[in-house]
Amino acid sequence: MSALAAALIAQVTALLPAGLRVVGLAAVAPGLSYQQAPAQVRLALALSLAVVIAPVAGAPPATADPLQYIGLCVTELLFGIALGFVASAVFEALRLAGEVLDLQIGLSAGQLFDPASGTQSGILSTGYSLLALLFFVTLNGHHWLVRGIAGSFAVVPLGAAQIGAEIPALVSGLGTSVLVMGLRTAGPVMGALLLADLAFGLVARAVPQINVFLVGIPGKIALGLAIAAVAAPALLTNVERVTECASRYLDATMRAFGG
Repeated sequence: MSALAAALIAQVTALLPAGLRVVGLAAVAPGLSYQQAPAQVRLALALSLAVVIAPVAGAPPATADPLQYIGLCVTELLFGIALGFVASAVFEALRLAGEVLDLQIGLSAGQLFDPASGTQSGILSTGYSLLALLFFVTLNGHHWLVRGIAGSFAVVPLGAAQIGAEIPALVSGLGTSVLVMGLRTAGPVMGALLLADLAFGLVARAVPQINVFLVGIPGKIALGLAIAAVAAPALLTNVERVTECASRYLDATMRAFGG
């Protein structure tokens, strides 16, 4: 083997664990993993981030055992996926809010293909998720995410990642936070629709001749969309809360994996 090939292999071996942590985060992070972008573009972006960040991550622990090195690479990849999953899961709160409103308004019957998740989603669910991504980029959330993965090497050095005992409580708290933020986002429209249902019930009680069911469906759709449009500026505040929550849980995830 030539000296150039040996030096190249040594360089790749030193940078691969850190690069896998970055690639793992980019694979599932909000905005970086959306499927409407071509796979080649997303792969090129992930590799570019890995090439830029890996040299400043420090050297991995020296080991002559190939199995230990493979275990190190797998651990770093899983750690990066965990960080990206936490950030992405928190942003699912807005998608949850849209799903709840689609069900309450009656729009869940007409499903749209959501290019962001590759699944069938409702109108408001798709709209809320796209608005969340727009606000996230406007608030420079993608810069914050890149700085976070770069700073993770100072909190959890290469080879120090391990699954801590705080992981179950962290997962439970993350799920609770996503549910609370989703219901808080959908709260104003849900309250208005509840009052509309009560009003339709009183009309049906007072005037049985009116077919409230046929009147109520377009009425609830119009009212729900109107309230959602009026409450749309509040989504920016909710995205800020979601970003702060994601920051807290990312820090907690780093501490949990750092032991």
